[in-house]
Amino acid sequence: MLTVTEAAMRSFATASDPRMGEVMALLVKHLHAFVAESKLTKEEWMRGLTFLTAAADITTEERNEFSLLSDVLGISSMVDVVSQPVGGTSSSVLGPFHNHDSQLQPNGVDLTKGQAGERTWLHGRVVDKNGKPVANAELDFWQNADNGLYPAQDSEQDPHNLRCKIHCEADGSFELLTIRPHPYTVPTDGPVGAMLAAAKRSIWRPAHYHVIVSAPGYVGLVTELFPAGSAYIDNDTVFGVREGLIVDFKPCQNAEVAKRYNLQEPFNEVQFEFCLVKN
Repeated sequence: MLTVTEAAMRSFATASDPRMGEVMALLVKHLHAFVAESKLTKEEWMRGLTFLTAAADITTEERNEFSLLSDVLGISSMVDVVSQPVGGTSSSVLGPFHNHDSQLQPNGVDLTKGQAGERTWLHGRVVDKNGKPVANAELDFWQNADNGLYPAQDSEQDPHNLRCKIHCEADGSFELLTIRPHPYTVPTDGPVGAMLAAAKRSIWRPAHYHVIVSAPGYVGLVTELFPAGSAYIDNDTVFGVREGLIVDFKPCQNAEVAKRYNLQEPFNEVQFEFCLVKN
């Protein structure tokens, strides 16, 4: 007679999608091993189900508690590690505050709109592994405001504050004006926050920009850029920092850029080259 684990694994053998059957069988295998090794009690399992139900209850279009859970358990970063294509820019976590409806803006957009924060000129290129430009690649950009909050956390902000989509030029170049990001705590008002408190874990993330880079024929890139020297850069609660994603914020006195954006010199400059890998 088959064991419970063997029977549960075999139940996925006839899945219409072979990869789905393979993944689910492995998930069953390792979850059952976890139950056996931890000697999980019925009370503990019910608490786990209650936790997942609470995560579903708090999840909205603007905030995904399951994404946050994946992040703080290091699962998002492990997926990055095993799926990262060779030769491209390192990927990092998506985070819980990504929105698919960011508005398409012209390349060179000024996202600051009079709000507080250190003006920062972010520019660079999108290239392939051979350094050739990826024409018309799309950047999906978002970050927190000067108070450390995202629009989903702060009703005073415009829902589209400090986020946009832009298309690069034919030479792969892009630019936008934004503000310097700040360290912030992950949301603590839900079940994930309660778990972190019970574990006495840090709830802080270092300052960062979120960027998704995509282009037809290339593997999409979900990544982040971290200011060098940011607090918590060595203790990111979601394990998202990669060495190649740490960037310098340099003082810039480019008169042409200052005039274009009506800036006082010097202002911050961040330059970065995103590298995509072909499918």
